[in-house]
Amino acid sequence: MPQISTSYACGRIGVLKRNALHRAQLERLQSAPSFEEASRVLADIGFTTADNQDFQAAADQHVRKACELIEAVTPDARITDCFLLRYDVHNLKVLLKSRQLAQKPEFLSACGTVPVEKLRHAVAEHLYNGLPAELKQAMNRLEKQIATRYDPSRVDTELDRAMYRQVFQNLRESKLPLALLYFKAKVDLQNFIILMRARNMGRDAAFFESVALPGGDVPIATYRKAFEDNDRLVKLLKLYGVPVYQAALSAAINPKKLPQMEKFADDYLYQLFKPYRYDSASMEMLIAYLFQKQREATDVRLIMAGKLNGFTPDAVEERVRALNG
Repeated sequence: MPQISTSYACGRIGVLKRNALHRAQLERLQSAPSFEEASRVLADIGFTTADNQDFQAAADQHVRKACELIEAVTPDARITDCFLLRYDVHNLKVLLKSRQLAQKPEFLSACGTVPVEKLRHAVAEHLYNGLPAELKQAMNRLEKQIATRYDPSRVDTELDRAMYRQVFQNLRESKLPLALLYFKAKVDLQNFIILMRARNMGRDAAFFESVALPGGDVPIATYRKAFEDNDRLVKLLKLYGVPVYQAALSAAINPKKLPQMEKFADDYLYQLFKPYRYDSASMEMLIAYLFQKQREATDVRLIMAGKLNGFTPDAVEERVRALNG
């Protein structure tokens, strides 16, 4: 059962901070000359164990433990659920697409707000009453669309949009302004990235508008008007700081720089909660802890996948996110 005390929640999490993956350990992992040596480093720093040597599985478990802890101790699930809904959406996408293709679903996550088995049953039976309201409505719409035409890209778009509508609904009466600021910024930055991908695919402004996310401070119509104007586009992101602005400008000029833009966008969002990671009693501290664990897992995946697939050190470095300490 969730606890009612923020102090209790922060106390539980504070005990676990000593197990954080530090920058020095990440640098050691990056400097390993081969995938095999990097695997030994992961074991040395305790990220993998004798029973769990698969770095992907270890990364999943790393995040899952953090999510389970957050769910167990949160004093306000309406807020913390906003940061876990992404896993529900991922699972719904996988389950629905797998059902349509008559395939076994893979890579489902246990980190969401709804148990995986409950989602399995819902998708199999086409019954979504147990889902958060916006996800329920989106799945019902998709079922009607699928009855006449199955379009996997619409599955992604409908569920991504529904997730943000649910987030902003949860936060409407929230006493955590930083969470609202975070998600508005996330939408603005993600819409810029969506727009860049649309342009790089040769799609037009109307297509962008059909897939853009709701709820940001920059209206979708404003993005559409600036669709082909790089200067106007990047100025829309000036409020997110010089690194993001410069990365956005580079990505607008050179499509190959888009991964770097994504990194700077993620870093900006991550830094919003960083000042609270040592708080003794705040919801912000819980979220900062969750972000830290997610980022540790992401960086391990990026580095190990890079070594496994022969990426250059520069290519990996361009994507790896900054860690605390």
